[in-house]
Amino acid sequence: MKKPIIGIGGTFEQAPPSSAFPLFRRVFTNEGYLSKLLEAGALPILLPVAWEYEVEQLVNLCDGIVLPGGPDIDPSCYGQEHTELCSPSDCDTDRFQLSLYREARRQGKPVLGICRGAQLINVAHGGTLFQDYRLRRQATIKHPDLEHWDAYSHNVTISDGSRLYECFACSRLGVNSLHHQSIDRLGCDLVISAVSDDGSVEAIETTQGPWCVGVQWHPESMEGMQSLFSTFLKEAGT
Repeated sequence: MKKPIIGIGGTFEQAPPSSAFPLFRRVFTNEGYLSKLLEAGALPILLPVAWEYEVEQLVNLCDGIVLPGGPDIDPSCYGQEHTELCSPSDCDTDRFQLSLYREARRQGKPVLGICRGAQLINVAHGGTLFQDYRLRRQATIKHPDLEHWDAYSHNVTISDGSRLYECFACSRLGVNSLHHQSIDRLGCDLVISAVSDDGSVEAIETTQGPWCVGVQWHPESMEGMQSLFSTFLKEAGT
């Protein structure tokens, strides 16, 4: 049986400087994404940060796209100035992954966004972000909670009838938290499918078109999250 090919959007990382390559950058992804996708039955591949005219061919290779975690999205992508609360960004990665998402939608490929990936989906639909979670009023939950990076940090409430509810078949779910930014204004053609107890957006979905879910937590680092990847792969294999 042919395994669905899942493309993971690559992220630039600054390699340790050396005399030979003082400005050398490498494309990387976290092993957790690969492990969870392999366990679910996928053939994952890392998509290199590429020029926009190459994105169509890259998406053609894939049955689905994962937009992973990574550095802060540059605020210029959603019409804001960069403040001191926003960590350094990589505009090349931003442009590539935004193009990757839009091309996946155009080709009708399912998309799973994780942490930064969920935020990127919101930005692609015209939404905005809190450059730091502390800028959000009523923010009472600790973000990020690095002490519990691979285990329960707080609960989220999942909307009945959502795609996310179909994945987990429950309305309450314990998640981890590795983010300091979060979704502010929701983008067009998106709905909120999970919130934390202090009202922060924890998951979004598209209202039309192919399957697309973005979660603010990191399911690849937790046990009990395999159903999210399995559901995504079912959509990719359709």
